[in-house]
Amino acid sequence: MTSRYEIGFIVTPEVNEEEVKKITESITSTITKAQGVIENLDEWGRKKLAFPIHKNLEGYYVFVQAEVDGSVIATLERRLKQMEKVLRFITLRLDDKLKKSNKLTKRWAKIDRLRKKTMDSREEKESEDFNENEEDSDATEK
Repeated sequence: MTSRYEIGFIVTPEVNEEEVKKITESITSTITKAQGVIENLDEWGRKKLAFPIHKNLEGYYVFVQAEVDGSVIATLERRLKQMEKVLRFITLRLDDKLKKSNKLTKRWAKIDRLRKKTMDSREEKESEDFNENEEDSDATEK
């Protein structure tokens, strides 16, 4: 069963861009050999790290979005761990996150509708009470 994943990794700044492309190609070729589909390849280039990793202050950021089987992800993670030039990597399954966020969005919309409905009914009740009080005051004045 295929799922959507995003694989992000940071390569050491000591390597040149050709080596970064080779690492990226090895990842993408592994995905395509397993009948996976690469949806997006996003190379950010050389950026400053948030904190030093192995005394490196910069790194090459690469993100790959793909639809592939879960067993292939285990292979990719094993390969990324073995590569000395890769400082860090992360794999996110996008399906679950989107489903969860959609459920929360629907729940929040339902809560908002209920709040609006109760606020409208309160306003109507208050206006009715105000009208009744106004009629009572008119009757007492006459």
